[in-house]
Amino acid sequence: MHAPVTYLELNTADLDASKQFFSSVFGWSPQPFAAPDYLVSPHGDGPGIDTALLPSRDGQPRVVPVIRVPELDAVLASVEKEGGTVVVPPFAIGGVGRGAYISDPTGVLIGLHMYDATA
Repeated sequence: MHAPVTYLELNTADLDASKQFFSSVFGWSPQPFAAPDYLVSPHGDGPGIDTALLPSRDGQPRVVPVIRVPELDAVLASVEKEGGTVVVPPFAIGGVGRGAYISDPTGVLIGLHMYDATA
């Protein structure tokens, strides 16, 4: 796979309840990452991917796959050319890279991430 899903964001209407649930049921240890209410549970040494728990901006629960891309601007141009939509324009993630959110032509929400430690 050229551009794999490398991360998941779980958007929740109740961050505390979701944190308790995933910690109790699956043994996750969500810790603040980019903001106090943006919690990341690392996948550890085994298979899997890191997963974030964060408040849903519109109150609706959803899972957002995040795809790592080699060049964010080129992918965004391709998204629009192929009928997709840039939902959230590029933004910096300090020390990690740049991100954006898009939707495919049917409305599926997807996060994009380009690694760049200088961001």
